[in-house]
Amino acid sequence: MKDFIKTLFLFFIIFGTSILNSHAQSVFKNNKKISEIYDTYQNIDSIYIEYINNTPTFLFLYEPLEGKSSNPDLKRKSTIYSLDFEGDKLCLELQYNLLYRFIFQDQLGSEIQKSNEKKNFNLVITSKKSVVQDIFQSGPGASAILNPENKQDFITLLNTNYKDCTDVITDSVLIIQAVINRIGGIQNSEIIYGKSEPLYQYLMKTYHYFEASQPVQEKIRKNFPNRNVKWLFKPRVSNTQRTSLIDIYLRLNPDKTFTFSAEGSYRRLKIKDYQEDPNDPIFY
Repeated sequence: MKDFIKTLFLFFIIFGTSILNSHAQSVFKNNKKISEIYDTYQNIDSIYIEYINNTPTFLFLYEPLEGKSSNPDLKRKSTIYSLDFEGDKLCLELQYNLLYRFIFQDQLGSEIQKSNEKKNFNLVITSKKSVVQDIFQSGPGASAILNPENKQDFITLLNTNYKDCTDVITDSVLIIQAVINRIGGIQNSEIIYGKSEPLYQYLMKTYHYFEASQPVQEKIRKNFPNRNVKWLFKPRVSNTQRTSLIDIYLRLNPDKTFTFSAEGSYRRLKIKDYQEDPNDPIFY
């Protein structure tokens, strides 16, 4: 985690310096929405949005440094949102509604394209300037993921089993953080948004049923299932499979079907009182 934060800090120094030294024309001139964002959210120092195929994928919010310092180890606080994950989009909408509406406004793409022909780029916004830059980082790297081969099967099971569910579910949206162990199972989990214990218990009951119904996998080195192909989640892989974090979004829709997705990139531990195994730490 320490190396991860240092990397983010170094990244900010690089892109911040490039902004100050850039002579590129600002993408937005006298934009009232940007001014309103910075006037409303005093804790935001700069905004970084990564676009892939002209679609916003990650948002980095950086806070001002606390005081002046030349210490290279001084850490700048940052918050990262995955913009194609419903859980992060919900949190962004609740915490920074003006910024959420700015990013997802229909005309934003056409405004950027007036001064940029690239499909993959960084949009960097400060209170004084906004510029488009080349992407100069390789992304979040390997992380825990929702197995795409099993996602739809699990959603189908959620929808089917709910027809026979007798619990009264009043809160329709949950965000759950889970620790994924090295064989792809949920080791620990906790609600980080929402209050519906029945909905959470329904999810976990369905998850355990789903996992138990999967065929036993061929074992490979260190007794890991063969690439976890039948598991709902896959752990982060770095040389070997690692215990890692994933955030899960679950919504009960008005038609009594479920929306279900997950994101493992750029997660931070939010499970209260989590006891980490020093011999098997979470790999960020």
